[in-house]
Amino acid sequence: MLTNLRHLVEAEFARTGRRRTIALTDGTLRDAHQCLWATRMRTEHMLPISSRIADAGFGAVEAIAMVGFDAGVLFLNQDPFERVRLLADRISTAPLRAAVRSNLLHGFYPQPDDINELFVERMFVNGIRDFAVLDSLHSWDNVAPGIRIAKRLGAKVTIALVFNLAPGYDDEFYVRQAREVIDRFGVDTISLADAGGSLTVERTRTLVPALRAAIGETRLELNTHCLTGMGPQVALEAAVYGADQILTAVDPLANGNSLPSAQMMARDLRALGFDVDVDDRSLDEVGDYLGKLAAQLDYPVGVPAEYDPANYQTQYAGGAMTNLEAQLKAAGISDRLPAVIEEIGRVREELGSPVMATPFPAIVAAQAVMNVLNPERYAVVPDEVKKYVCGYFGALPLPVDDNVKDLVMNNGSRDISETPPQLDPILPELRRRYGHLSPDEMILRYMYGDQKIDALVPVEDTFSVQQSIVELVAGLGRMRSKHTVRLVAPGLELRANG
Repeated sequence: MLTNLRHLVEAEFARTGRRRTIALTDGTLRDAHQCLWATRMRTEHMLPISSRIADAGFGAVEAIAMVGFDAGVLFLNQDPFERVRLLADRISTAPLRAAVRSNLLHGFYPQPDDINELFVERMFVNGIRDFAVLDSLHSWDNVAPGIRIAKRLGAKVTIALVFNLAPGYDDEFYVRQAREVIDRFGVDTISLADAGGSLTVERTRTLVPALRAAIGETRLELNTHCLTGMGPQVALEAAVYGADQILTAVDPLANGNSLPSAQMMARDLRALGFDVDVDDRSLDEVGDYLGKLAAQLDYPVGVPAEYDPANYQTQYAGGAMTNLEAQLKAAGISDRLPAVIEEIGRVREELGSPVMATPFPAIVAAQAVMNVLNPERYAVVPDEVKKYVCGYFGALPLPVDDNVKDLVMNNGSRDISETPPQLDPILPELRRRYGHLSPDEMILRYMYGDQKIDALVPVEDTFSVQQSIVELVAGLGRMRSKHTVRLVAPGLELRANG
């Protein structure tokens, strides 16, 4: 297979007279530990190696996503804005990227435009220069205000088109979405985002060329995961068929539920005939540090996954899977994981096969857990499921099963209106309440409440993988405070009737 790909690259070189350079985007500090460590890498874990990541030659470096805000505040007692500032101080050779989940600033609930706009502005002020924006329903009105702010500030904007195996999500669908966001927003990069690792080699060979032809000079990124074991091959195919850059993680935080390995991608892309401008020695140094860190914290490392066709039914994202496993274990029901996984596939189809990217993996899993734990399916309906069915997150591309819709409407909370309410501006009230605080702190207190923000602890840049495990545990113990375990995903509480 690699021989055939090499021949295609050689033919392209003969036709154009130029050798393409494939850039690597780094997801180690964001997507990778979300997928493998349930987003539990602390800021002080990142700082010792951030300069080496900066030296590695990545086209962009992911710093944080909204789940990083949730985990940082709720579980690590750390200020996410501080993380961004500290990383921006150390990483200046590549744009620092933040992933923004539509207009769902906190708790997976749509928020007013004014608070979303202020959030984008403050992320820029703290050091973010590339905003990777997704809306899992591809409802671009939801993200338009934030994108306009980012472009006005001079930041790059990457739009994630989230891949979905479902009726109607054909190549032409993604071409239409790409053209719309380019014409409407003038975005810098289109990212084909395969959160569940369900993009196949065969589909890559049609979808990537179709996008390449449609978007002209706009950069095309491939973001795939390794849950099915096919992620690395899909990434190579995407490069051959027109992608400009690949989202990767430094091994040993690659593979498994995570991203393709940066080290392997660099080696294999060069073998195919591409130029890859990353420094292998820096990658090895980062990987050595991460291996020691994982061993010291007793955290797992990524290993190549066995091919599992069942993943194409659930399409459950890597980071969501790790969180689900961790939270079922915390709730004492880890033995129900296989049943929950099977039920996720069933619920997903009944709810109209939503794209399995934020917030829908958590919402589908919430319903699946309720269905497994109760005698009758949909007897207990999380509030988020009813809101999804009622269109709070946007228009649904595919209809919900009629029988399931009736159960959701009948068994869901009566307090949830069937018509989504208008989202009025929130900043005037917040400024009356928190006007004496910085905008960053005001946003955090709005998102998480005063008690959680009062418990945040400043980062001490003294961490070393050479210190003893006794010192580490003692240090973490001093910073740990009690927190409420939330089932399914940080920031998503299962409030339900029934």
